[in-house]
Amino acid sequence: MTGAEADAWQDVIGEHRWRSAGTVWVEEEVEYSREQVGALAAAVERAVSRCEGARVVCLRADTRLGFFAGQLGVWRAGCVAVADDGSLAADALDRVRPDLTLSVRGTDGEGEPVQEVHRAPDRLPADRLPADVVAVNFTSGSTGRRKAVAVTRSNLLALFGCRGLDVPTDGPPTAGGFAAPAFDGWWFDTWKAAAAGGRVVRLPHVNEDVFAWPELAERYRIDRVLLPAAVITTVVGAMPECLAGIPWIFSGGEQFHTATYRQARDAGLANRFVNLYGPTEATFATHRYDLPDGFAADAIPIGFPLDGCEQTLLPAGDSPDHLRHLVVSGPLVCAGYLDEGRLTEPFPTRAGRTTYSTGDLVQQEPSGALVYAGRLDSQIKVNGSRVDTVALQTAATGLAGVLDCRVAQDVRGTVAFVHLAPDAPDEEALRGRLEPLVRSFSDAIRLHLVHAFPTKAGGKIDFPSLLDDAHTERAGNR
Repeated sequence: MTGAEADAWQDVIGEHRWRSAGTVWVEEEVEYSREQVGALAAAVERAVSRCEGARVVCLRADTRLGFFAGQLGVWRAGCVAVADDGSLAADALDRVRPDLTLSVRGTDGEGEPVQEVHRAPDRLPADRLPADVVAVNFTSGSTGRRKAVAVTRSNLLALFGCRGLDVPTDGPPTAGGFAAPAFDGWWFDTWKAAAAGGRVVRLPHVNEDVFAWPELAERYRIDRVLLPAAVITTVVGAMPECLAGIPWIFSGGEQFHTATYRQARDAGLANRFVNLYGPTEATFATHRYDLPDGFAADAIPIGFPLDGCEQTLLPAGDSPDHLRHLVVSGPLVCAGYLDEGRLTEPFPTRAGRTTYSTGDLVQQEPSGALVYAGRLDSQIKVNGSRVDTVALQTAATGLAGVLDCRVAQDVRGTVAFVHLAPDAPDEEALRGRLEPLVRSFSDAIRLHLVHAFPTKAGGKIDFPSLLDDAHTERAGNR
């Protein structure tokens, strides 16, 4: 990291930035000043300093504020912050081998706000990781163990300074916070706003109190919010008024469908909608597409590279000629994969720029915008996580009584269609074996049993008909 980058990093985390009484965080109707967050971060820093030689610190917290302040304190201590929000299994943490685990609670309780939970007895050398690594992104793990991605200070500074992710504001930005701490959207949700002198207003989950969103948006003048496409679909379909007061709606983590956008416009929503794209291995996002008011195409593009990001479109093997394999490079691309506490698989560097092959197929429109067209390796995204459809289909067809299995997806959801053999055992017993198998890949994939696959005139499976039948049956069972 250059001297200029070191100065820029200190301008984000340095104590001089965390002394004011101005609000930086709002959670559960409580406002927290930069001074309060800085004090909590100082307690975390002291706890880390008591573990001599610690390099990787795992954070647990009972509030999102605890993770935010915890990261600040860990970074000030010169360590790597890993947010364990309950979604990380033991094998994922084994990838990073934390030296120290801390529990951070809010600022309004009695006693010490930071507690040491665990100290590794056999710590690895502190220099096992490049000095620039400060955080970890975890992949979804749909095809096996989740991978740990090394995020550097340079990556985060590139994100904080990325003008392509900014929106017009009257002053410092106010972000609606929705992402979980263990997901890469957290960096955009929280730290990008805070680094710009702004504030973060945590929004209750949709299942908790989505009706609180309008009041929070009005009171704090929230400028933007990042939501998974599935959440946007849910809110637009049932409670569109809950989004009306937030000018900019960013969609990320999964494919944003035209039908949802049209439904939003039909509901009278005048928000600006932005579709973001980017692999976990590129900090957060690499491409952006702003939907025009009259957008009417069948698929929403992932758009154009963000500033500082370069794209390369390579031939995609046996795929149709109009499809290309997307490779991204630049300061947003992370250092590589971690395993057993070390950087075991650094991403290649070409012409001084770190490069990552996404495995995603894209089609380029005449305007230059890219449209996502699937995966090289048969993966699809379900609720933001990648699922290997071939692995699911192979596992299902390995069960007695199953002739075939195909996974299909549209704007209404993802369904695993299982073709039963004529001599299949008891159907309900087989369903009892198939349902946990499908759930092991994703809870969001529904199971649908059929005795034959409908086909088109050319002999190929008629997936639109299958999906219509499955969704109609589901609607009838509600």
